[in-house]
Amino acid sequence: MNPPNFDSPLENLLALTADLRSPEGCPWDKEQTHLSVIPHLLEETYEVVDTIEQGDDNHLKEELGDLLFQITFHSQLAKERGAFGFQDVANDVFQKLVYRHPHVYGNTDGIHSGDQVLTQWDQLKQKEKESKNKIDSDKSILSGIPKALPAIQRSEKIQSKVTKQGFDWPTISGVFEKFQEEIRELDTELQTKGSLSSKKIAYDERVEDELGDLFFLLVNLSRKLSIDPETCLRRANEKFETRFRVLEDLVSQTGKTVKDHSLEELDLFWDQAKLHLKTKSEISTTSDTKGKKGLNQKGTSPN
Repeated sequence: MNPPNFDSPLENLLALTADLRSPEGCPWDKEQTHLSVIPHLLEETYEVVDTIEQGDDNHLKEELGDLLFQITFHSQLAKERGAFGFQDVANDVFQKLVYRHPHVYGNTDGIHSGDQVLTQWDQLKQKEKESKNKIDSDKSILSGIPKALPAIQRSEKIQSKVTKQGFDWPTISGVFEKFQEEIRELDTELQTKGSLSSKKIAYDERVEDELGDLFFLLVNLSRKLSIDPETCLRRANEKFETRFRVLEDLVSQTGKTVKDHSLEELDLFWDQAKLHLKTKSEISTTSDTKGKKGLNQKGTSPN
């Protein structure tokens, strides 16, 4: 068959998706279900996030397209069984966003901050449920938080919900005090399982519980510091990976592998890697500042 050739790129994509699922289409695509393509949906979502953090617009355009295809594919699957189609998906989200933004498409009085918008958003969501007779048998304020969310993200959602009910420490210091308490409780559990000087301690459910409490508190602290915990951990991962790659380069210059060196030697390489990256960053910052000064001297604003 010939590829779709409509004037609209979106129409082309929708037609292509239908072609892939047609009897003459792709064998792999015809075998898929909503459940089977969940891993691909998650992967494409994380690739979009990764590209945004890299600041690569061309790559972002490509990854957003991949994510859009996931949406058209799920919509096609639903259309085939008579549930709904892509147009229904687009119309539903359009109507919902208009309804949840009365400060934009209606009364603008009283809404002047992001916090006010979020409060209004929750109120409107509740009204939607009531108007559609969607009141859940589960009356908890925690109902509706997807269990499939990554653990850190779900933890943040839970804490945000209970905070709106006043169940939270009034100051950041309260989180730190609780953190110290949980550290002591973890230490007590570890001492009963073996020495902290051990290289590794066997799994124990009570230790897992105490460690989980610490993770939960770190998410709470991130929220109070206005830091997204998922982004924070991703940046920490990136920082460690960048330093370790430099360490690997330094080690390779010795003609040996990482495993060939003692921990003390690797610590020295680690410090060298940190210094190398710091110097590189300072040079880059200085060059960027000089470039901006040069533009200003020529009478051209960098803005």
